Amino acid sequence: MLRKAVTAVSIASLVFGSSLSGIAAADNPVPAFGDLEGHWSKSEVEYLVQKGIVDGVQQNGQQVILPDKSITRAEYIKLLVSARQVKLNEPSESSFPDVASSHWALKYIEAAKANGWTDGYEDGTFKPDNQVSRAEIAVLMVRSYNLRMQEGNPVVFEDTAGHWANHYVNTAASNKIVEGDTVNGKRYFYPEKAATRAEGMAMLTRYLKTTETAGKDPKKETPAPAPSPTPAPGPSGTTSGGSSDSGSDSSSDSGTQQVTLDKDAIQNTLGGGKPVEGTDELNNKIALVGLDLSSFGGSLSDISVKLEKPNTVFSQLSVPGLTGPVIEFSTNGKSFASGTLTFNVAELSNKQNLAAAYYNETTKRFEFLPTVYNADQGTLSFTTTHNSKYVLIDKTSWEQTFRAHLSTVVDGTYKPYIDFAFIIDSSGSMGGTDPKDLRKTAVTSLVYGLKHDAASPLKTETVTVAKSVYEEGQGVHFEYPTVTNQVYSLSDRAAIIDFDNSVRTFATFSAHSSTVADAVYHIDSDGGTNIFAGVREAVKLYDTYGDTGQRKIALLLTDGQNNYATTQDDLNLLKEAFEKGITIITMGLSSQADISLLKQIAEYTGGMYFQVQTAEDLQAYFKSALENSYHEDKDQDGLDDFYEKTTGMMLENGMIIRTSTDPVNGKDTDGDGFTDLEEMGEPVDMVVTADMVPADSTLVGKTVKVFKNFKSLPTDKNDVPKP
Repeated sequence: MLRKAVTAVSIASLVFGSSLSGIAAADNPVPAFGDLEGHWSKSEVEYLVQKGIVDGVQQNGQQVILPDKSITRAEYIKLLVSARQVKLNEPSESSFPDVASSHWALKYIEAAKANGWTDGYEDGTFKPDNQVSRAEIAVLMVRSYNLRMQEGNPVVFEDTAGHWANHYVNTAASNKIVEGDTVNGKRYFYPEKAATRAEGMAMLTRYLKTTETAGKDPKKETPAPAPSPTPAPGPSGTTSGGSSDSGSDSSSDSGTQQVTLDKDAIQNTLGGGKPVEGTDELNNKIALVGLDLSSFGGSLSDISVKLEKPNTVFSQLSVPGLTGPVIEFSTNGKSFASGTLTFNVAELSNKQNLAAAYYNETTKRFEFLPTVYNADQGTLSFTTTHNSKYVLIDKTSWEQTFRAHLSTVVDGTYKPYIDFAFIIDSSGSMGGTDPKDLRKTAVTSLVYGLKHDAASPLKTETVTVAKSVYEEGQGVHFEYPTVTNQVYSLSDRAAIIDFDNSVRTFATFSAHSSTVADAVYHIDSDGGTNIFAGVREAVKLYDTYGDTGQRKIALLLTDGQNNYATTQDDLNLLKEAFEKGITIITMGLSSQADISLLKQIAEYTGGMYFQVQTAEDLQAYFKSALENSYHEDKDQDGLDDFYEKTTGMMLENGMIIRTSTDPVNGKDTDGDGFTDLEEMGEPVDMVVTADMVPADSTLVGKTVKVFKNFKSLPTDKNDVPKP
């Protein structure tokens, strides 16, 4: 979800030590701090002092901590960077306009940014000297240590439901980093309250203590071999630069190491004996087969690569072109210079067209990475410098989605006219389920009801139509001549596709009702059922004859089971159709129809499924489908119902949101007290920049209509607009 950007936050430069000596050292002397006696945080602060992370400050001749003083962002960054033992550089310039090159915390802030912990606020600033809230500290702890919700430790705070940081606060609580207060039997966290130094230090101490405990529990962590300046003997690995069937793990004088893992080593270490692999909802499968980390400061047990289904990560948001699972890469916060991940993508049909992208959780935008595809090995590789979530995106699909929204509106209003493709089953079974050919009557009725603007000028259209020809000795066959018609320039159009074992287009898109109606009556009842042949023909028809100024809606009718096994290419075709702006409405005539498949086709293209009991009901269902295809605002929420549910509302990061079109209750889909319009904001024009699209995209500089003022998900009652 797009929420306020979270910056890193911290505690005073004089209080926290800058030494990066190992945290494991526990023999530093602990001075007596005058302001800690009797303070609730005494043991937590002294723990950090003993580790060399906190120094304290001299005040009036006494060593003090100032535990109840508020924390600034820059100060907490220094604390966290010191605790994480991050390598510091002397930056020549600042990444943030409000952090001067002379600012005392510049190198710490830049180190945090380089490790992906923070990107500042949405306006590009960092606000280093502002107080930090308790919520922001919780977020930073979760992100920097890559924490996950711990099952069995649920904590519910009364004052964080609906808060932008709710998930992070709950995650921190499940990891026993934050506790909150109990008032009248209820738990409160006070997320916007400015945190004190003691609170910031206590959160860090609690986490560090849990990692020490976990490190002693063999059930929680698998011991990793200690780095050695010489190669380990036998099959366990080789030094950096060498090769091995199982990988390498070697150290350097600086205490870091080069880690190289091949497929077998990944399975034996990261996978716990199983391949590290996963799929998306359409079963596009990838597997991790190579991992290289340079200057890595941790051990093998710190490395984690998880492959998750996209819908578990992005919830109610769709990512155009996303192929395969979401890749979550973590080194448990341990530093590394660069990491290259290699995946087997041989099973993907679009493998040569994929680009890796980093999902920036602060800006909620995708940032594309250089990606290398190796055709000989069927692998794809990308290199990163930080822990994050990564996705593989089909570059063509990504661009197609943006292009579809270039002309989402015409003169400030949504496209009013539609290109309909009627995909009609003509298999032999139709002779039994529709003996009176009522499907033809229904389609013909719709064709004569197509909308047009009678005030628009006439134009000449050219249509390819089927013509049955009888020849002596050869019987009846089809020819496909072209005809020209005078039609209104602003009008719906329709095309007729017939499918059984094979597929035929009886009429390309035409606004001339009688031309299309004549084509309808060529539909017969003979042969098998090849549903995806009809879908594939429709996609080709839109590519060849579709009008970019029209919306694209296909109506698919069948009465039987698909006689052909559904392939991966078939499933990918649905994704391709959706990304080209093609919505498919499906209808199953009789209970023998392939209902599961028809629902899947509708779901993945943003359409609807109708169960039709008898042929006599067809006309009513076709009419209903047609009426639901036009733009209206039945719930009067200020948003076009068609885009809310079907094509979707595109955010500036390319993600798509769809909501409900309930004419009674749809004004506030999730019932959170805010209308869908208040949550989505008005759509605005946005110029596409180079960082939004893959390299060499021709979309840069184009203007696209997006929901840039999106505030919260209109489908999640716990996600509400922030004041």
